Amino acid sequence: MDPLARLARVPRRPPGPDVALAAVLAVWGVAEVLPPGPDPFWIEAAFALTGTVPLVARRYAPLPVLVVIASVLLLWGAVAEVPPATVAPFPSLLVAVFSVGLHVPSLLLAAAAWAVTTGSMATALALRYYGEDEPDVGSALIMVFFVTGAWTAGWLLQRREAQVREAEERTRERAREAVAVERLRIARELHDVVAHSLSIIALNAGAAYEVGGLDPERARDHMDAVARTAREALVEMRHVLEALRNEEDEALAPQPTLDRLPELVEQVRSTGLPVRLVERGDRRALPAGLELTAYRIVQEALTNVRRHAGAADTEVRVTYGGAELGLEVVNAPGAGPPPSRPSTSGHGLVGMRERARLYGGVLHAGPAEGGGYGVRLRLPVEPG
Repeated sequence: MDPLARLARVPRRPPGPDVALAAVLAVWGVAEVLPPGPDPFWIEAAFALTGTVPLVARRYAPLPVLVVIASVLLLWGAVAEVPPATVAPFPSLLVAVFSVGLHVPSLLLAAAAWAVTTGSMATALALRYYGEDEPDVGSALIMVFFVTGAWTAGWLLQRREAQVREAEERTRERAREAVAVERLRIARELHDVVAHSLSIIALNAGAAYEVGGLDPERARDHMDAVARTAREALVEMRHVLEALRNEEDEALAPQPTLDRLPELVEQVRSTGLPVRLVERGDRRALPAGLELTAYRIVQEALTNVRRHAGAADTEVRVTYGGAELGLEVVNAPGAGPPPSRPSTSGHGLVGMRERARLYGGVLHAGPAEGGGYGVRLRLPVEPG
């Protein structure tokens, strides 16, 4: 956790540093009343403990803690037969007024607490709590300076912590917006995939109707194609329902498949990026949406290589397995890895991970062995 956030947070239980601080100040306060003065030791020790132990709750009830410590100071100064000649509970007051500045959100209440503290210190000086001599202006100004400094430090830390929280919330909001934009784009592309599948269903159903009486075997083949395409379309439709279609986008061109990877690699190579394609396993037909997802992830990974690693030697590896499709885009050391935030077009690692998630896949991006950077994707493939 950030040190500033740790200092400003209010946990369920008093943290160890708060307990330790209260214990140290309590021991200090009791030690100052040794040897016993004119007042009974137990009374002086009770005042010392009452002016320090409440600091354990300074995060949960900063105002009551400050009032208790200030009251102890005034009461002890009023009832003591002679000035106690102790530093306590001045350090406790500083910690308490710092806590008020840090944990009280209302500036008006926090300022009132500062006024109570300075007033208590002025009254204690008038009661000659800190010595038998007449109180001087210099001592009063020094105490006010320390009280004001502690309060101001707490208040500034509260403002700073609030700014950090707002910045983190804005970052999370931008990340949510990037995911939403990418999901809209994915839904639009999948919509076109489903529309294409429905067209195939309609064509095959019509063909089966035309040849049904003349050639039942051919009609059966057409209906098998209808059933297979319908199943794939239903799978794609479930993915479409996970996002909303952006009706304001322009019409998309026919969506690419893995068959166009050689063309993509050649296009990227023509821009000056040395890239090669390595395919392993037997190529087989895969759902159109899954192939589109794989193609787009490779495309975005190559774009990031060109943008962030310069002319780094790059290899695209495609592995066709029985139960999964594996993709890797690995580049040699270059100018640096692609950033983890999405690009201005709404893609980037956020978009790639979102595409993979919709198909139950896992995407890893990070430094590769021997330097460089790698994007690795595993997509589950249902047996055909």
